[in-house]
Amino acid sequence: MTTPLRAFGPLEPTHDGWRQAAVALGRPAVALAARGPDEMPVTMSNHSHEENWFELLTRPLWGLAPAKDAVPQAVWDDLARTIALALDPGGDWYIGDPGPRDQRCVESAALGLALTLAPERLWDPLGPKERDRVAAWLSRAYKTEVIDSNWRFFPVLAGHGLDAIGVERDTAIADAHLERLGEFHLGDGAYEDGPGNRVDYYNPFAFHTYGLLHYRLSGDDRFVPPAAAFARRFRSWFGADGPGVPYGRSLGYRFAQGSLWGALAAADVEAVPWAEAAGFSRRHLEWWWDKPILEPDGRLSVGYGYPNHALVEQYLTAGSPWWAMKVFTGLLAGPDHPFWTAAPATPGPVVEPHPPARAVHVRDRGGHVTRLNGQAWRAMMRGGKDTYGRLAYSTLTGFSLAVDGPGLEAAAPDGALVLSEDGRHWRGREDSDDGVIGADGTVTVTWRPWEDVHITSTLKASLDGWHTRTHVIDSARPLHTGEGGWCVPRDGHEAAVATDRIAVVSHDIRSELIGDDRDVRLIAPMPGTHLYWPATVLPVLTGVLEPGRHVLRARFFAGRD
Repeated sequence: MTTPLRAFGPLEPTHDGWRQAAVALGRPAVALAARGPDEMPVTMSNHSHEENWFELLTRPLWGLAPAKDAVPQAVWDDLARTIALALDPGGDWYIGDPGPRDQRCVESAALGLALTLAPERLWDPLGPKERDRVAAWLSRAYKTEVIDSNWRFFPVLAGHGLDAIGVERDTAIADAHLERLGEFHLGDGAYEDGPGNRVDYYNPFAFHTYGLLHYRLSGDDRFVPPAAAFARRFRSWFGADGPGVPYGRSLGYRFAQGSLWGALAAADVEAVPWAEAAGFSRRHLEWWWDKPILEPDGRLSVGYGYPNHALVEQYLTAGSPWWAMKVFTGLLAGPDHPFWTAAPATPGPVVEPHPPARAVHVRDRGGHVTRLNGQAWRAMMRGGKDTYGRLAYSTLTGFSLAVDGPGLEAAAPDGALVLSEDGRHWRGREDSDDGVIGADGTVTVTWRPWEDVHITSTLKASLDGWHTRTHVIDSARPLHTGEGGWCVPRDGHEAAVATDRIAVVSHDIRSELIGDDRDVRLIAPMPGTHLYWPATVLPVLTGVLEPGRHVLRARFFAGRD
């Protein structure tokens, strides 16, 4: 139960309190990275060990550079010394040349930003040869090909770092990246993350955070209007108690979800009233502050609500979670800025259709957010059919990732309808077109789990915590069906089951469903499948369909008991 609260003490909701929090979270990563790549924990990754170590070294800079005056000199000394060793081609710790589309390009952005914000801490202490090597490596990273996605911001930020240390560069390179980034805009502030890809948290913690930082550093305001437009929609992604609705890839970056609010302050862009931005930002980090997300030595673990490598994609390593440090971008706004002085405003109920994001977010009267999801899944990412393809997601109850194995316990279908030919091996929504978002808050999704099975799912949520799912199924084969409500923690749960409904309560959370003529059951999904809790129980509806047309309809609730 190593939480930031237990490890570092209470989080003070002030500029100085957040500076101390940034130091507390970043310091353990720097201390380990300064011992060299041989001390880096081995974690599953599709990157090299050297690249993983460079993440551990540089990603804390996203928070430490904005908090620079509160960071002890010994930490800066470790960072400057270790970065110099990491970028020395003749040394044992060299991370390698930045190659086309590889992970080193990503971390060049953190280095570039830190050199821009804190050159006196990272650049001035270096000797002439060390400076030459750092400048040469960053110059190569600036010119290296990157993935055609939000990655195009990395050379832009690396270029700002080169400017800060007086190294000449071809500005046409950054200009070309910026022009291409503008082509990803779908409208209403939403960007697709590369051609044909998703709209997810890479909008707020990548596109918009980087765009606002670029504006602060250069005065180029082309990304400001989309960031402001997205922020006004983004309010509906957050529960009144702080969490962002978990959805999409890279959830292992945790409270990076809240970085947009601070980035608006850093750029002094009042997209929403400062009292609202302050409230979303402060409550978000406070929500994470008492979650068991740390290793015993105080480092951020790999996982989401608790340490669990199975819940993250193939590119997350022991150094990756420090992208969460982007939440501290707001420290670039001084302590007298209204982002820090305003009394936080509490959001009310809302139904927010956002067609470019292919979703409707509903914050109910209890303050909890349900995402009705129209986006299709992301096949290239581990767990993508669950992080992108489920029908509904919740701030209060999170969601699960299916694992290999027989039974609904392995499928763990919270927020989803799954189907099976044999009642043992289950298939959910995978390949499909994106859904249709109605102005009334209805989402309609059409999908085919088999060529001869056609399903139209219609989703609608209300402000009382309930949402309805209606499925019209045309099938040429007999099928078993399983449909899940919301999970609650397994320990201490109490359940009540009737003919057509089931309610289960645990840890003050109530999950309930009201079904049709299907059977109601309570199952215990495989441990370690849920984002929030290691062990859960889940109310489900089960049935058998003969070939033909069928209509399934049920209502689902999550709230405080």
